[in-house]
Amino acid sequence: MKNIGIKGTSADAVFLTFIKLVTTVLGLAITRLLSQHLEVHNYGTYSQIMLLVSTVSSITMFGMMDGVNYFGAGEQDAAKRESYLATIFALQCTLSTVAGCIIMVLQKPICLYFDNADVSKYLIFAAVLPFLQNLLGMSQVLFVSIGKARLLAYRNLVVSLFRLIAVLIVTWVVKSAAVVLIASLILDIGQITFFWSILHKNHCRIKFSMIQPRLLGNIFHYCAPMAIYLIVNTLNRDMDKYLISMMTDTETLALYANASKQLPFDIIMASFCTVLVPYITRYISEQNREKAAELYKLFLEITYISTGILCCAALSSAPQLMKLLYSNKYTDGLAIFCVYILVDLFRFTNITLVLSAGGKTKWLMFMGFGALGLNAVLNSILYSVMGIIGPAIATLVVTVIMGILMLNLSAGVLKMRLSAFFDFPYLLKLTVESIVLVFALSILRQYLEKMDVHYFLILIIVAGIYGVSMLFINGRRLLADMKKVNHIAKHTDEI
Repeated sequence: MKNIGIKGTSADAVFLTFIKLVTTVLGLAITRLLSQHLEVHNYGTYSQIMLLVSTVSSITMFGMMDGVNYFGAGEQDAAKRESYLATIFALQCTLSTVAGCIIMVLQKPICLYFDNADVSKYLIFAAVLPFLQNLLGMSQVLFVSIGKARLLAYRNLVVSLFRLIAVLIVTWVVKSAAVVLIASLILDIGQITFFWSILHKNHCRIKFSMIQPRLLGNIFHYCAPMAIYLIVNTLNRDMDKYLISMMTDTETLALYANASKQLPFDIIMASFCTVLVPYITRYISEQNREKAAELYKLFLEITYISTGILCCAALSSAPQLMKLLYSNKYTDGLAIFCVYILVDLFRFTNITLVLSAGGKTKWLMFMGFGALGLNAVLNSILYSVMGIIGPAIATLVVTVIMGILMLNLSAGVLKMRLSAFFDFPYLLKLTVESIVLVFALSILRQYLEKMDVHYFLILIIVAGIYGVSMLFINGRRLLADMKKVNHIAKHTDEI
């Protein structure tokens, strides 16, 4: 019998996906517990702090995670590579410290903006957590580069279990978001210690004695445009929440924050992106555009098959899924929830993999500014016309427009036509299958609701039928793509 197993790079990606699936389930359980057991105002305050953490983290990251990959993988001279890494990490420490101080100084204006005095109690976390999360992100890039992707996955699992324990303490004892934030702080410090210990043992050390200020010019040349893109991308992602915070109250933000929460439909995409970044970066640096395009096409196909199946399964049973994730208190946000499932569906088109690997960070910067302006206009207009669902629609429109533009520019970097990235007849077939099946299963879901079947059973039946049906139709192709990825990566490693 023909061996249908997958090994090598694809096996690593599948393993990462499995572990991430477990950690994701734990994360969703955490969200559900917090949503159900915290008062809406308390949960809204927690959401406001995490909104600040997201924005500050994006600003202070300053594109340095991509910089660690770019200079770490692209610089051939070992001593110079160490100097680049040391200088980048030192720059991160400096920026994050300054940003944390600014957050604390602006305590009163921040509380006034959110119209919530309770924010001041937790503002220290908004000042410190971004710094720790940025160090973690940069360290993970190095961790993958030394071949420790599987150990990274185990670490994620352990951390998720500890977070769940902290949330259980919240729900059973104190019923305060402060415990979750404190647990995050302790876990992040522990993770950084763990990462640096393993990196040190594998002769990948951040030697601050190797800092060379003269390298800052090259670092800024690459990182600054990327940083601006990531910052405006974060603002694009969170702009609707800031608008809702300004125009409504803390309780409405709590509803919107849950409904618009990014769900892990990109779980397979993220795993393959993790293991393929070094290969695509190497191909582009070696001017091997054909191999880069071939690998990127496989990556995109694996992504839109897997993401499409998960998103459409969720859409076909959206009311039940939202009730499971956030409890009955937040089901008024169902329409927003459905719009954001579509946002997640099209998010794969916004991957910066090729553009960042090709050093085209200025393009990303200009696109980011354009998207930010368009999003600001659409948010204001659609909120005034449609209410709180308007900003969600604006996010969807901007995501689609940006995705089309980014795919075209990626094709330009590889000197290929956009058609080289897609098998359009197959993509059309997959789209038609998805639409027909979602429509049919929505009718089945409504029938089961009328029959007063338990919501969890409806979710299992409807989403299960969709997932099994689509995997039966498209599973062989997905497996074949994974095998091709493994073959290309293995051949590259042998060169």
